Amino acid sequence: MNVFALAVANVRALRRRLYGLVALVSVTGAVCLGALGIADRAQGAADSGVKESAANRSITVDRPDGRPGTPQLTDATAARLAELPHVESVQHRAQVSFSVRTETGDAILLYATTHRAALPPPVTGSVRKALFPLRPGEIVVPATSQGADLGQRLGQDIEIETTRYVRPGEGVGVTRHARLVGVYDPAWQLDGPDAAYAADPDVVTWAADRAGEPADRYLSTVGYDQLTVVARAAADVPGVMKSVQSLGYPAVTLRQQLDALPGVLHLVELAGQVLLGVLGVLAFAGAVTVTGALARQRAQEIGVLKAVGFRTRSVLILLVTEMALAGAVAALAGTALGALFGAVGAALLRRSADLAPYTTGRVPLPTAGTLLTLVVLTVLVVAGGALGPARRAARMSPTDAMKDW
Repeated sequence: MNVFALAVANVRALRRRLYGLVALVSVTGAVCLGALGIADRAQGAADSGVKESAANRSITVDRPDGRPGTPQLTDATAARLAELPHVESVQHRAQVSFSVRTETGDAILLYATTHRAALPPPVTGSVRKALFPLRPGEIVVPATSQGADLGQRLGQDIEIETTRYVRPGEGVGVTRHARLVGVYDPAWQLDGPDAAYAADPDVVTWAADRAGEPADRYLSTVGYDQLTVVARAAADVPGVMKSVQSLGYPAVTLRQQLDALPGVLHLVELAGQVLLGVLGVLAFAGAVTVTGALARQRAQEIGVLKAVGFRTRSVLILLVTEMALAGAVAALAGTALGALFGAVGAALLRRSADLAPYTTGRVPLPTAGTLLTLVVLTVLVVAGGALGPARRAARMSPTDAMKDW
């Protein structure tokens, strides 16, 4: 029987004494793999999302104020920009102020804004799953604004007041009603502080009333407040921006910092890295302890092996191989448990709307290369921990080994 076959037979015979080491390494490794898997999948989702996200491909075009020769941002301008090379779409933003009457009688000033698919607000509560595009008479507001908790009125009809033009510098309030169908995180301010989203026809009507223009002519005369030009690919953004600027319009790219993971996922990533170090320490210490204990308990066996001709090197290889096999079993068990822990952890994180896009996949595990590296390192650390006690045991003479028994 060769050394490896004998090591396998010994591991099977000594499996009860190895349960502690295997359980310690496998559970620690499982938690480590689960955390690293979630963090790795989250970072991958963030990287792919940033690379070709609509926001990353967007160019913001503002009103050409102070540029008399440049047309306003009308429908004709939007059509002209849409014909530029490498442009996927042009999305518009019109904005007009209105006030919401709270239950206490106070008025909150908000800004009705048309929704742009390239820059959706982070909705935290809604009356239906597919919130956009909004229907006439619906609005989406920040969850809190100017000290008022608007989220409490989700799903209710609320009273709003817009302004109708009378004469220069003078307007009259118009009372309307709208249904509050969604609220979003007030930290989102790409459309300005206190932006509220309404259906396009509603925003245009309110803006036309305020400007004293017929609603059907407003977009061809006054036009939009801002246009968002979406390039076909991230690589096309510089060229498209130059084309827009060459037409006389002020334009800037809108590259959000989407590559930064949410705080919770940063903690998960950090926990995985810390546990990776803990796994190495525990595996090494466990191997030293278990190998030393088994060597003392198996002194007679070692003496017999030496007596029948096993060399010191062969006994050393045998003992280290036994622990390496135990480490391999622990690593494989840890991988299976890690898949379970990762799946459960990802399922819990997906309950959060902010984290769901980063926790894709039912079983988040690191890449195959990372996984194989962790398994091999676990085996090597366990074998390395066993090396010192195994060397001392292998050097015992048959007489000393029998005497220790």
